[in-house]
Amino acid sequence: MDIVIKNGTVINAGSMFRADVGIRNGRIIALGEDLSGQENIDASGKYILPGLIETNAYLESPFGNTRSTDNFFKGSQAAAAGGVTTFIDRVVPLPDESLHEAIRNRRDLADPQVAVDYSLHICLPRLDESSLAEIPGLVDQGYPSFEAMLYDPFPQQSLSEASLLRLMNAMQSSNSLLVLHCGSQALMQHLRQQYPIPAEDESIPDYPRLWPSEAEAASVLQVLSLAAHFETPLFLDGLSTTASLDVLAHYHALPSQVNVSCHLHHLSHHETVYAQKDGRHYACLPPLRPAADSEALWRGLSAGLIQVVASAHRGFTHAQKKLGQDLAAIPPGFANLSALLPVLHDQGVAAKRFSMMYLVSLLSAFPAQIFGLHQKGAVAIGKDADLVIFDPTARQTLSCAQMHTSSDFSIYEGEEVHGTVDMTFSRGKIVFDAGRFVGEQGAGQFISRRL
Repeated sequence: MDIVIKNGTVINAGSMFRADVGIRNGRIIALGEDLSGQENIDASGKYILPGLIETNAYLESPFGNTRSTDNFFKGSQAAAAGGVTTFIDRVVPLPDESLHEAIRNRRDLADPQVAVDYSLHICLPRLDESSLAEIPGLVDQGYPSFEAMLYDPFPQQSLSEASLLRLMNAMQSSNSLLVLHCGSQALMQHLRQQYPIPAEDESIPDYPRLWPSEAEAASVLQVLSLAAHFETPLFLDGLSTTASLDVLAHYHALPSQVNVSCHLHHLSHHETVYAQKDGRHYACLPPLRPAADSEALWRGLSAGLIQVVASAHRGFTHAQKKLGQDLAAIPPGFANLSALLPVLHDQGVAAKRFSMMYLVSLLSAFPAQIFGLHQKGAVAIGKDADLVIFDPTARQTLSCAQMHTSSDFSIYEGEEVHGTVDMTFSRGKIVFDAGRFVGEQGAGQFISRRL
């Protein structure tokens, strides 16, 4: 065996046991006792987890006249530092590009840079006969997830109700997944005129008013009502409100057809930060919500209404956060990919909200199952050796400097958490070790998926 990780506790979605893990040629080939390899790594007192899967990354992602600050190589470093061994980014076709052309251009950008594995959602900001005709072929080529925004600060990026109906109808028999971001385009366009950016400082207390919780819930209701008439599986990304979860619970007759994610920052932060002097730093879509909504999300995770937690990594700098002529046009998001595991462990497992096995479900097993990453998601013989050695007892103070990002701030700056990533393996290669990125640019692979 090339490498054996010894004396650790293996944690999968449904099991937890002491074992050595043997790796050869990038795959897990043995689980047992007293294994020996060319290199032996001691994991005594630590967990051996399957590599995390980020389902919603925005690397080198355009927004207005700027773009998110982390390129695919820097984003790979942030991923490795947080135990993320596979991420799904997105393709957004330009007005003059076919879907196939947009994919080729995105992969030409990403493939030489990635240091961990990745895949792509195909975003559909517009819908015409040519793009609909491309869907079956793209599914056959390993691109089975298609993404649509039902609201966006740039109206040309959002999909109308009529187009959504056409899309659901076209996808019915294609063995694909529709990823939706729920909200009201018309209401956002109306409200953004009523709440100008404050001139005196960087606080933006009115920011959440542009995306009312009722609008998200109404959109969820509409989508679920439509889903009852089609056979296309849905993934509702980034739900953020109690009202949305109430709608979801009412429609729980569709559990096999609808899966849901929430974003890490909606669990850890609340809308009161928008009144702070650095309120612009916290601009994100959907916006941060009241503490009661965060608690509802935690309950939704524990109850199984929400299957995935994503970081929605979309880093910007302090200077970029000053851009935008109105509240809706402030670049949304922040760099938190490397914080996903330690923060969710601290606030979920250490806080006794759920078990370590369930954390693995939320961050690895469920994403692998939902998005067709069949070689990922478990520490099991035959799977890719995407592994994380995690120390649950160590404490660390989070900072932007340790997050391996080109952003110059962190919303988790100074926060002490229980749990650290000691080592990350991507297909058997060490890519992160004791605080240092040690991977290789371009060594990651594009993962073709099948649902």
